[in-house]
Amino acid sequence: MSGPVRHRRPFRKLVGRAVLPAVGLALTATLAAALQVREVRVSGSHRFPARDVEGVLRSALGTPTIAARAGALRAKVRAIPWVADAAVRVSLDGVVTCSIVERVPVAIAVDGGVRRLVDGAGHLLTTVDSGSSLLQLNGFAPYPEERETLLAAVAALERAWGGKLEWADRIGPHDVGLHFANVSPIVLADPERPEDLVGARHVLAAWIARQPVPLRLDARIGGRVAVLPAPGPPEGG
Repeated sequence: MSGPVRHRRPFRKLVGRAVLPAVGLALTATLAAALQVREVRVSGSHRFPARDVEGVLRSALGTPTIAARAGALRAKVRAIPWVADAAVRVSLDGVVTCSIVERVPVAIAVDGGVRRLVDGAGHLLTTVDSGSSLLQLNGFAPYPEERETLLAAVAALERAWGGKLEWADRIGPHDVGLHFANVSPIVLADPERPEDLVGARHVLAAWIARQPVPLRLDARIGGRVAVLPAPGPPEGG
């Protein structure tokens, strides 16, 4: 057998061995390009804009589905202030599906002219325009623990007074100024002692039976209620 004929078969074997891995790499590259994240779907958003979540998830667009980690995307979504929880799934066909649970706003925190929604645990959610009928909290920004204490006591304060709380001002540590619906005076109280409002309500009822509605009631000392009367008419009026 001649030399050229003798070396032809080993050459063909080498070519065949090289072609198979090349084909495999080409197929892998093709599949990786085809199986990329191409769409984001969000559900569960009712009070807040879904675009906040969509904007976070769009960071995964173009990523191979096998490299897109649902856990990492879920952590990013949960970092959005108004998201309480989220479930994220990445399908092989390139769709990221996210179902969210929203936090429920119960009040508006007003500080420095900025209005932010707050949930029952005191978490700041997002800014909001004027016009909401939610409870308004003023001056609690540097004292989040006091804001949380007040929010936890709202139901008990309303039961003790017998009316809806409309707004509250922080006066000092453990001191708040309360304004209830259909009542003019500010009521100074300790939110951790809502029972003191029962006596304040009785004092107000007795006071307005004979005199004009006072400017303020102070119920911060247990068993006592101080009354700041409304100013009388000017002399000669």
